[in-house]
Amino acid sequence: MGKLLALGTALLWALGVVLYKKSVSFVTPLALSVFKSLVAFVLLAVTTIALGQLRAVPFSTADLLRFLASGAIGIGISDTLYFMTLSRLGASRTALVDCLYSPSVIFFSALMLNERLSPIAIGGGTLIVASVFVSSKRGFEAPVPRQQLWAGCALGGSAMATVAFAVVLVKPILPGYPLAWVSLVRMVGGLAALIVLLPFHPDRKTVYDAFRPQPGWKWMLLATIFGSYLSLITWLAGFKYSQAGIAALLNQTSTVLIVLLAAVVLKEPLTKVKLIAVGLAFVGAALVLYSGMFN
Repeated sequence: MGKLLALGTALLWALGVVLYKKSVSFVTPLALSVFKSLVAFVLLAVTTIALGQLRAVPFSTADLLRFLASGAIGIGISDTLYFMTLSRLGASRTALVDCLYSPSVIFFSALMLNERLSPIAIGGGTLIVASVFVSSKRGFEAPVPRQQLWAGCALGGSAMATVAFAVVLVKPILPGYPLAWVSLVRMVGGLAALIVLLPFHPDRKTVYDAFRPQPGWKWMLLATIFGSYLSLITWLAGFKYSQAGIAALLNQTSTVLIVLLAAVVLKEPLTKVKLIAVGLAFVGAALVLYSGMFN
């Protein structure tokens, strides 16, 4: 079941990314992050209550604080960075930067859970980085200025590092708690981080505009349902019910799906250069995760 959930996560996240790309045409990345977090919080709260998981869930203060911190880092901070990446690079290039998620998980697993990195992991990471270089070549999609490209890559890399750290942080305690409850608590942490950061952000005034009825709502609501609500639950379920390496490998298939969906929905060209870049990124991610599973 865990493997099917991990594959489902890849499809849901890929669809969510494409819809989020549409959404950042209407609102700023910060506004979108606040909007989707609040809507996802409401959906998760209703789900948690409906499943009866809000009643008397035994937890320690240390575990609760860990889940909240994971949400603050992996949702509040990481998602905002990710939307900033989307607005600069587009869905297809962002999908390639998204492959940095895999080596980030392996890195933090080695650092925090004492898992060993191997030369295969290093080789896979090299392929992933190479895919980003390939993506900057002509024919991938509309040319992106070099400064914008590297700014987007830096933001995307930071987004992947923070979300990887967040999931590794809670991996040891995840099996002991119901999924909807965990998802809700993490979303509370994410919202709390956004509320704390909001007064200091230069785009804070744009957040209010996101909650005013507008044409972008259809994209924002659909993106939240697929990319934040459903995918968050299935993502955690994949890690809970299967080996972390297997779940992450199946999650990474979202890379290919994002590029394909971007070609269909966003009309981003599906060129040979793009396919080569996707291939490099996907093979690199597979090598990194292979090393993590069997070494």
